[in-house]
Amino acid sequence: MTNDSAVTPKIKTKKTLTAITYLLIFGGLLATIFVWFFTKPVVVATNPSPEGFSIQGVAISQASGYVDYNNLASNGIDYAYLRATTGDSFADDGYQSSYNRAKSAKLKLGSIQVYDSTTDASTQAQYFIDNVGNNIGQLPIAVYVVDTAVSTQASIDRLVTLLQILNSHYDRPTVIYTTANVQKKLSSTISKTKYWLISNNTTDKASRNQFIQYSEDHTIGSGLKAIKMPTSVFNGTEKEFEDMK
Repeated sequence: MTNDSAVTPKIKTKKTLTAITYLLIFGGLLATIFVWFFTKPVVVATNPSPEGFSIQGVAISQASGYVDYNNLASNGIDYAYLRATTGDSFADDGYQSSYNRAKSAKLKLGSIQVYDSTTDASTQAQYFIDNVGNNIGQLPIAVYVVDTAVSTQASIDRLVTLLQILNSHYDRPTVIYTTANVQKKLSSTISKTKYWLISNNTTDKASRNQFIQYSEDHTIGSGLKAIKMPTSVFNGTEKEFEDMK
């Protein structure tokens, strides 16, 4: 004869464990959906160039981490500027690797020197030359200038000297990568060098602005490979861009 009093607790225990199992599964599914929904990359159209421009590029620094340059090339990116050195004391140790991988992806390349107003111009230029060598790409050498770096005429004159040394050594034009405020400060001293203007739009199409960085964190690509990067346009024709060698 079966002992009902002994069987009943076992049935209740089994039912309880089954209910807990289902709750855990359901909770796991909810957590997965939550993580996917709130962390998934933004899906955007491929090659979303601003109206009126057909050539688009990005700025890369050590903070960008590992970059899939083939992914950039397949999503409408035509060129990449790589930050190389800062003053005479910091060099991006990933520069050469990035340069080689971007070159393999058939992107046009440029290099960036961050200007340090406290350091002698010739010392900065030599530091750049020693670390970059001839791997400067096809684009003008960019010199990144922040507002505080040109607060005096002496610092502006030092910048002019740096530009002249790089121009002469590489027989290559330079471009000043900066804001409209700095551009205004430099206008009376530097008249021939072109600019890579940092802006939040692409309305200033003046010929002096060879490039325009219109977004600090523009989304490139879609799905899992989507990436946010400082993104710029080339303010010129496709032929003018192709002629840069």
